[in-house]
Amino acid sequence: MMIGPYSGWTEQFLAELPGGVKLGGIPGEKPLLMIGSLFYMGDKCLGENSVDKTCVEDVYNKARTAADTYGLGLGVDLIIPDKPLVEKILDTIDLLEPPVFLDIPDEAARPQAYRLVGEKGLGELIVANGVDPYTSKEELGLIREAGVDSAILLLFDPRNPTGSLRPRDRLRLLTEKLKPMAEEAGFKNLLADAIVLDPASIALSGETIYLVKKHVGIPSGCAPANSIGIISRKKHGAQTYYSVNAAAIAYLRTMGADYIMYGPIKRLETLGEAAATIDSLLAYNLLQEGIRVPRNHPLRKYWRRIQRLFVSQSR
Repeated sequence: MMIGPYSGWTEQFLAELPGGVKLGGIPGEKPLLMIGSLFYMGDKCLGENSVDKTCVEDVYNKARTAADTYGLGLGVDLIIPDKPLVEKILDTIDLLEPPVFLDIPDEAARPQAYRLVGEKGLGELIVANGVDPYTSKEELGLIREAGVDSAILLLFDPRNPTGSLRPRDRLRLLTEKLKPMAEEAGFKNLLADAIVLDPASIALSGETIYLVKKHVGIPSGCAPANSIGIISRKKHGAQTYYSVNAAAIAYLRTMGADYIMYGPIKRLETLGEAAATIDSLLAYNLLQEGIRVPRNHPLRKYWRRIQRLFVSQSR
């Protein structure tokens, strides 16, 4: 059953990601998956050629606690910046709960990384982040051989930026190129990433997500942190930090986003409440239509406490 602004959508497909995480459906039906980054540029857990596993364990456990408190899903965008760090970073996966989104910007590091993923038997924990229009058949085969069957499809053509910026162009890129390519390679669970280029493009990413959900029905999202992650409480003030991030999360979720890449993983402690609020309100509308939400949903784990506060103050 589709309601309100989602009434014209096609059938929605649920992706079953590593860790038993189910993603997709009408906004609010499943908990929003918040994906935080590890080993980004400037991460204190990352040395020049080393990884601080104690630091990783600390920041991850705090994010895990926040996610559980608010009823949100938690994923990790595990960034491998270069070849010398491949094995060290892969060795931190045992400290994390899946799904782990393997993000390897350095093309030269990918073959080594996915070979090790296969050798270490980590494929069932990982989502490939991601597949673009120029990902080779060889690379796709290497990822699948590693046992990875979930992938993010990047809805942007870097060789034709002006021709892949508009939402309908991105939808066409998905249906005509990326989805057939990934299905031919044997991926079972596909997610769409409506790439964010700058703060203003978050609007285009939101519209792209809406179109993908409406016409294709696969789980979708994006990384607003790619553009607004530079906003910090220390430099720009708490009001700007909270307001911009919370508004972006709320906008993208109501447009249909199933996941949000929100930046450094530690930020969930401060941004989780905004995500849980919008998820709770969306889910409450679903309840009125007879659509049930799971017990671990923000509506039941977080918003119930807000409702109790209201009741106690009203007496």
